[in-house]
Amino acid sequence: MKIPSRLRGLVNSRNLKILLIIVVALAATLAVSINNRSSGPEKSDSQTAATDKLINAAQQALNSDQNNPNRYAALCNLYLQKVRETADVSYYKKCDDLLVKATKIDPNNAEVIAAQASVAYGRHFFSEGLSLSQKARQINPNQVSYYGLAGDGQVELGQYEEAVKSFQAMVNKKPALNSYNRVAYIREIFGDIEGAKTALHSAVSAGSSFPENVAFSQVELGKLQSRHDLGKAEETYQQALQTLPDYPPALEGLGKAAFARKDYKKAAKYFQQALDILPIAQYSKALGDTYTAAGDKSKAEQQYYLTELAFNKSTSGGVNNDYEFSVYLSQQNKDSQKAIELAKKAVTERPNIFSSDALAWALYREGRFAEAQATSIEALRLGENEPSLVYHAGMIAAKLGQKEQAKKYLQKAIEQDNNFLESHFSLLERKEAADALARLK
Repeated sequence: MKIPSRLRGLVNSRNLKILLIIVVALAATLAVSINNRSSGPEKSDSQTAATDKLINAAQQALNSDQNNPNRYAALCNLYLQKVRETADVSYYKKCDDLLVKATKIDPNNAEVIAAQASVAYGRHFFSEGLSLSQKARQINPNQVSYYGLAGDGQVELGQYEEAVKSFQAMVNKKPALNSYNRVAYIREIFGDIEGAKTALHSAVSAGSSFPENVAFSQVELGKLQSRHDLGKAEETYQQALQTLPDYPPALEGLGKAAFARKDYKKAAKYFQQALDILPIAQYSKALGDTYTAAGDKSKAEQQYYLTELAFNKSTSGGVNNDYEFSVYLSQQNKDSQKAIELAKKAVTERPNIFSSDALAWALYREGRFAEAQATSIEALRLGENEPSLVYHAGMIAAKLGQKEQAKKYLQKAIEQDNNFLESHFSLLERKEAADALARLK
């Protein structure tokens, strides 16, 4: 493998491994964004070994019962767990092969159809995934998980009222960790942050036979707490690490909290730990932002190179990452025309408020401020609830000379998330927003 000259300082045994793995890893990271409402990425030797044992057992069960379509679906679901654990998108192809065989046995088996929906969601084909999940629910309306699966697709397609009904039906039928997590997410989108926290507390209290599920809920709670109380958020991230040691999302949360405190050395340590455990692009990107803030341009460029490499290669894993790549380019203020092109595709394929915001921000970077504002208004159609969307609206208004409107939006964004640490923010956008607000005073 030929290493570009600007990356030669990056090549040691640890980072060469990251360079090799990250090519395919991002696809998996993007792929599980929906499935992570119930569980997030994990990397633990004991848990990976436990999953491998389950896969071996499921394979043996399938070998002895090859005419049972549920056996194929069960093995596929374990492969999806491996995607979450290892960021290896080759497991999607293994699922495809299994589900084709299962469909030939019984084309109307609800479990098989639900597994197909999960694979489609993983690849970010949300219309297909929603159609499949609704079909599974129609076949077996008593299966609680199908309501959550349908709601996941409805959220991504901007069908928010329908998603509320699906998630409410799920929690009514079985109030458990997975249903509480989904209720928390939809409450957050509608701006009910305290309600979202309450639901996440319920999720943690409900517990799970899988420690990772509980740790995921704790990290999501920490993210909401981090908006105004870094100390409380850090406590919650530490609790997640007690639940599941070396859990990468919890390490990432601690890194973001350290970044907000401008302790870039500690932030880099946490992000590097997360990256070592699970070499995916979001952690490389966070490291790049940290090195940028610390003034280490060389190290920042190395990490950003890995991130861009992952985006460029992820489509080979069959994942649609138009939205994610557009957001990344706009945050980096790079190739705004490509960012616009990708965001327009995202709005068509994934017509939710975040896709609209991605297009608005890409248009802003291109200097097309009037168009950006029209699209930003669409992104705010559920209200001024998401800090990053409100922040972008303020920056756009400032460029259009709408001083009072810009001040209103920027101040509101900071009030909603005083530390600018929520998932749709770049770590570096906090300074950009603060500088813009200072210029308006």
